[in-house]
Amino acid sequence: MTKFQDADYFDKMLTFAEDAAEMALRARAEGLVVSHKGEGLGQALTQTDLRISRLLHDRFGVRIVEEETAETIGWDRAARMIGEDKWTFVADPIDGTKPYAGGLSAWGTMIAACRNGRARTGVMILPAWSGDRQLPKSPIDPAGQRGILIAAHEGSALWAPTLGGRRIDDLQTLEPSMTPTFHVGWLCQASKRYLFDYERGYFPWCESSAIADAALLATGRLDATVHNHKLWDLAAALPIFEALGFELYRWPDVTPAPSSLIALFDNDFSAHSELWLVCRGRDDAVKLASAIQIALPIPPYPAQIET
Repeated sequence: MTKFQDADYFDKMLTFAEDAAEMALRARAEGLVVSHKGEGLGQALTQTDLRISRLLHDRFGVRIVEEETAETIGWDRAARMIGEDKWTFVADPIDGTKPYAGGLSAWGTMIAACRNGRARTGVMILPAWSGDRQLPKSPIDPAGQRGILIAAHEGSALWAPTLGGRRIDDLQTLEPSMTPTFHVGWLCQASKRYLFDYERGYFPWCESSAIADAALLATGRLDATVHNHKLWDLAAALPIFEALGFELYRWPDVTPAPSSLIALFDNDFSAHSELWLVCRGRDDAVKLASAIQIALPIPPYPAQIET
């Protein structure tokens, strides 16, 4: 038994998410310095990512797999922890660091509680997601930022509005939407390797982060989505998806995903070499799969012909 196998672990997750959201909003208002991980420019990093990472470790101890420290743990140890009958927490301190740093809305904090190989409880908070979009973009005081918290616990999907990163109403049941939107999630990792055929009846929609993509699906703005990102991009969203009746299927053969969460990811905690379809049943997955194909490599630009 660990101290998080008691009934209050869900409350601890909710409190952590709100504290992280308030911290992130205040830090953004004060000004951010953006760096990048590795040699490329695709993965941004701010001091807020690192501060929330430290908060996570302070609150939940050693049984944590999260973006900023996962390399020091390694896949094998993470797989053992997630597979054990003890709570292990998988988290992303800030998902969507570039929209966060750029003053946009598609960012937030995610945390999942896992054991016996499955993500059992998930919490996502997007503290600026419900901002006023009919006005020109302008700075908003952190205390005035409106957002949403979405969670799944004991098989039920839940949500609450937030203000300044804090819930302003009790958690209430999040009912699944059955009204089609004819749009599916299509984030940058998918668009790097795959083509999408609009003529199949769907249009792709992207708000540039996995957490915003998950929120769009959970709140009925998308009919389905795809996932080929990292462990911490999916762990918190998966219990929410399942509570709303969505399942994962592998593209292109539309076979169900393995029950083990960590089995979806390679030794770098990445699913970039796979494409998982998040759909409401196999029939929908077959339809979505038919709209996707491997992208052909772009031929080199021909050398200029001298005349």
